[in-house]
Amino acid sequence: MFVKSRRMALLGSLIGLIILTVGIILWYNQAIYTASLDTRPFNAGLVGEISTLEPALLDDHEEELLASALYEGLVAYDEDSRGVKPCLAKSWKYSGDGKSLVLNLKRNVRFHNGKALTARDVKAAWEHSFTNTKEWANVSMFMSITGSNERLEGRTQEISGIEVVNDSTIKIKFDQPNAAFIYMLTNPIFWVFDTKDQVTPWPGTGPFFLKENQDNHSLVLLRHDKYHQGQPPLTAMQITVYSDENQAFNDFKAGKLDYLDQVPYQEINTIKKDGHLNQQFIDKPLLETYGMAFNMNKEPFAGNYLLRRALNYAIDRKAIIDTVLGGAYRPAKGVIPSGLPGYSKQMRGYSYDPEKARELLEEAGHPEGEGLAPLVISFNKDEGHRMVVESIARQLVDFGIEVQAQEMDWDYYKKQLGKSVLACARIGWKADYPDADSFLYQLYHGSKIGISNYCSYRNPQVDKVLNASRAETKSTQERAKLLGRAEEIIVDDAPMLWLFQKQAAKLVGPKVNNLEVNMMEMIDWSRVELLKPEVDEGKTEGKKKV
Repeated sequence: MFVKSRRMALLGSLIGLIILTVGIILWYNQAIYTASLDTRPFNAGLVGEISTLEPALLDDHEEELLASALYEGLVAYDEDSRGVKPCLAKSWKYSGDGKSLVLNLKRNVRFHNGKALTARDVKAAWEHSFTNTKEWANVSMFMSITGSNERLEGRTQEISGIEVVNDSTIKIKFDQPNAAFIYMLTNPIFWVFDTKDQVTPWPGTGPFFLKENQDNHSLVLLRHDKYHQGQPPLTAMQITVYSDENQAFNDFKAGKLDYLDQVPYQEINTIKKDGHLNQQFIDKPLLETYGMAFNMNKEPFAGNYLLRRALNYAIDRKAIIDTVLGGAYRPAKGVIPSGLPGYSKQMRGYSYDPEKARELLEEAGHPEGEGLAPLVISFNKDEGHRMVVESIARQLVDFGIEVQAQEMDWDYYKKQLGKSVLACARIGWKADYPDADSFLYQLYHGSKIGISNYCSYRNPQVDKVLNASRAETKSTQERAKLLGRAEEIIVDDAPMLWLFQKQAAKLVGPKVNNLEVNMMEMIDWSRVELLKPEVDEGKTEGKKKV
């Protein structure tokens, strides 16, 4: 998924308006909590903006995190195994030729409205999302399914490759094998909801349902008592959406929040030095990267393999992280972020090596930048992006290379990217699904040029290896080797200036237990609990997992 401006906002932007609805909290204290120890809801703070909770239309991390309390997919990301685990489906199996996938649903799942989940509901929800999504990245995850193209063009009323075998079994047929599809099912576009109900938002199967929503700034969620994985420990959640990350941070320090989903980058180093706050700080790598795409059809990058490699060696990533990003990122040396099968610590990739950069520049015919026109680096308007580009420009001056920063409004910038007219452009990419395919196939396969391959990169050998990885449905180890091989070729070709991998920057209150943020930046809300005074005094084991 291409990451929008405010998702990569470095140093934090101000968006919208802050509303704290104390009246709702007081109402819940009286109407929900009857036990003497259950005196309040779980208070969570999100920084950003909530526009929708409909799975097909989710556009930001904040929306996705909140909606994940309401909706689920057939499988869920399992960070421990770096794979997927059962959720609404209890089991699944690819056919011998990899061209079909059968999923068996759990039989004890009910929507928030009490209706039992069936395979027909799954098909209806998927087809509704496919028809209503506004993002091609979402559509593309369906396109390997037989009949998706016909439905997209309006020639059919359904996706023929999504077959309801019986109430508890659904079968997916593919035009070509797609081993990555089981990971795609974790994406919100495949979350399930009851399309027959008329309420908004749609009834889901998640551990909570929406009770109150005050202008998308203050929301109250209640426990789904018939949740299929067992009754969640929390009875209710109060979600406050902040436009000012500094106010959110101050509210957390004042004890008003049990969880803060984003802290100001400029506060990270201070938090790490604070013995109390550091114990509450979640700091771990996420499956999200940041870089500059070289357009392989534009000068000076077209056919200039040595220049592209030289630029990758010329940038001191850690210096930018320390001076601009507040330590909220880690250096990236290639395509696959750490934490995914296929990632290799042994892959050399790119790191700061000025001597190597100068050597390659000379081989490219541009010693000390001689004869090289100014590099135009385009980015969507944001103070943090501008500061990163300016840092790159200052570093490249040492190599005799001049940089011109080209700032654009988000909508115009995205259109220009889609037209493949920018020579060098900022790209933030967050995994659409927890698999290296989300980075390799989506960003570098030749079939994705003009869609998500922003480098206009085409290498038949890479396409062949990535196709083979999708056809490998029997061995995860062999598939990981293929994905790693594809990365090696791509990194050698250097179609992008790989810069950073994002890290989480979140705070968890001292009275919270079992709150885990995974590398997809998501939380299993069904496990989170508040520690009660006296009864749970001293219970800290498992408070958070980083």
